[in-house]
Amino acid sequence: MNLKHSFSLLIFLIITTFSLSAKAGFFDQGGSGFGSASADGFLPVEQAFRLTGDLKGTQLTLTWHIEPEHYLYRSRFKVLPVLPENADLTILEIPRGEQVVDEFQGNVEILRDKAILSYEFNMPDETVRQGVVIKVTFQGCAEAGLCYPPHTQQLNLVQNAR
Repeated sequence: MNLKHSFSLLIFLIITTFSLSAKAGFFDQGGSGFGSASADGFLPVEQAFRLTGDLKGTQLTLTWHIEPEHYLYRSRFKVLPVLPENADLTILEIPRGEQVVDEFQGNVEILRDKAILSYEFNMPDETVRQGVVIKVTFQGCAEAGLCYPPHTQQLNLVQNAR
């Protein structure tokens, strides 16, 4: 390779690198990677599926407000107690979903609009009253063709007045 071709190749690589960096910077504005509204037109996962938790006595209620044209997989919920360390949960209720043939998962039940799950802490009320920390994992999709990866959120909860 002669000097002229080497110089042309170097200029090409520099321009390509700056061009790709500029595109990446443009798409990263206001978003945080996968599922970012600014990068690909899809809502961030925590906006598409807004999760709240409520603790009354030893009963835990988790509520997801699901954006239109989005859904959660009924079989993809996982709740793990973090604190207190010896905490144990029993599932009380997971609502039935709509039976669909999903392009990503096959025959599944999905939940739209709102999902409310109930759990019971198997420990004294006095222990739960001090507050709990849980990790909640769930997965859902946008009907426009995005299946979000499993997402985990940590919730720090204290008892509400009865």
